[in-house]
Amino acid sequence: MAGKAAKGQRGSTLVATGMVLAAGAIAWFGGRAQPAAPAGPAETATLPGRAAEAAAPAAVRAVSNGGLPTRIVVPAAGIDAPVVEVGVVVEDGTARWETAWHAAGHHLDSAMPGQPGNMVISGHVSVADRRNLAVFATLHRVKAGDAVVVYAGERGYRYIVESIAVVDPDAVEVLRSDARATVTLITCTPDLRHRLVVTGRLVGEVSPGDPA
Repeated sequence: MAGKAAKGQRGSTLVATGMVLAAGAIAWFGGRAQPAAPAGPAETATLPGRAAEAAAPAAVRAVSNGGLPTRIVVPAAGIDAPVVEVGVVVEDGTARWETAWHAAGHHLDSAMPGQPGNMVISGHVSVADRRNLAVFATLHRVKAGDAVVVYAGERGYRYIVESIAVVDPDAVEVLRSDARATVTLITCTPDLRHRLVVTGRLVGEVSPGDPA
C-alpha cells in the first residue's frame, strides 16, 4: 500500500497505538514497526462483569501460576500465534510501545497466564510492512462464550470470552487490573479509528491432549 493509504495504515496497525496511560504514566502511542525488535503495541479492553468475580477465584485455585506467555490460540477466529514481550521505549523524548513482529505482544506490566490480574495481549489488525503479520486480523469473529487459550511453554490456560467492545483509543480504564484472572485482547477496528477489545475470564488449565 502506498501514499496516504500506506501511511494511514501504518499508524494504526500498531496495535496499542494511541493509548495514553492515565495520570502521569506513559503515553500510549503505537511504536513504529521495528522488525529487529519484536514487541507489540496494545489497544483497549473492557473488564469482565460481576459474573467473572465468582467464577475466576475458583479457576485460579485450580491452576498453577504460569510463566511468560509464549503462544495464543483463539479457535473461533482461526488465530494461532506466538507471543512476545512488549515494553515501552523512548524515541525523541516520546514514550512509545514497541512493535510485535510476526507475533502478538504481551504487555510486560500485565498478569501472566493462569495468574490473578489482567493479562493484556495486543496484535495487529493490518500491517503496512508486508513482511510482518496481522495476527489479530480475524479477532472480530470472536463471540461471547468462545475460548482463548494462552500457553506458557507447554502449559495452556483457557479463558472464556465474556465481553466484546469497541472503544476510543484513549479508553485507558480498560487496562486496569484487579484480583480476577482475566485476559484482554486488543487490536484496531477494521477502519483503524477505534480499538476492538475482547475480554475473558480464566476457567482452568488445558487438559493434556486438548486440541486447543
